[in-house]
Amino acid sequence: MIVAFDTDRLTATAAQAAAEAGKELLRWRGTRLTVRSKEGDAPVSDADLAAEHQALGILRMYTPDFGIVSEESGAVGLRDGRPTWIVDPLDGTTNYLRGLPDYAVALALIVEGRTHLSLIRFPESGEVFRAVAGQGAFRNDAPLHIGDRPPGRPLVATGFGTDGVVRGRQRSVADRLLNAGFEIREPGSASTGLCRVASGAYDGYLEFGIGVWDTVPGALLVVEAGGTVTGWGGAPFTSRHDNVVAASPAIHRELVEAGGPCPPVIPEGQA
Repeated sequence: MIVAFDTDRLTATAAQAAAEAGKELLRWRGTRLTVRSKEGDAPVSDADLAAEHQALGILRMYTPDFGIVSEESGAVGLRDGRPTWIVDPLDGTTNYLRGLPDYAVALALIVEGRTHLSLIRFPESGEVFRAVAGQGAFRNDAPLHIGDRPPGRPLVATGFGTDGVVRGRQRSVADRLLNAGFEIREPGSASTGLCRVASGAYDGYLEFGIGVWDTVPGALLVVEAGGTVTGWGGAPFTSRHDNVVAASPAIHRELVEAGGPCPPVIPEGQA
């Protein structure tokens, strides 16, 4: 049984954490950043770490008994059974470093294995996407509802990581999507892609080989906006997955089928 929480207070805490992290990212914009490569050859910068410091400071202040799983710090003070924050202080680091606006601060709260709430903030525009389980999804204060399938080819997005083997599998997914007749985009940020599904700009988003901080916050948004979210191959989605297939109900099955086996198979000669 899920313990009752002051959901409004927790959402406000997530909003404050995301806002402070976003301010830090904007403050570092245009400065000379130190960038290094972490596991899988993914970039991490001073700005990632500074934003994480701000976000985690707020979460620890207002929810000191909660666990935290953050992209740059890993599991912080986590014990089994505790409510746990999932934090991505900068989803879309390459976009950020290149001066592109498609990057976000993403947070979610997991309670007894289920996502209780999520919030994604885009610092450049100040837009906030938020959702509480069973209470709908919102873009700022406007409710989100995924509508009917628009005319023409469905528009879906996917992503490409930096790890060589995973990247090869992701490329095979892109080929499958094109062969199945989908139009595809690569936003460079899973949070961006999932928010666009929740708002109806994309019909679907799927990606393999990413972290829970990439999938969990946006997955709840899509569900609460009326979309369908599963793991790869249509398996039930959980906070432990490193993959996600999120789409409008009208195309979700098509997208699952186009995604192919799990894990995706690199075609012979393309490894």
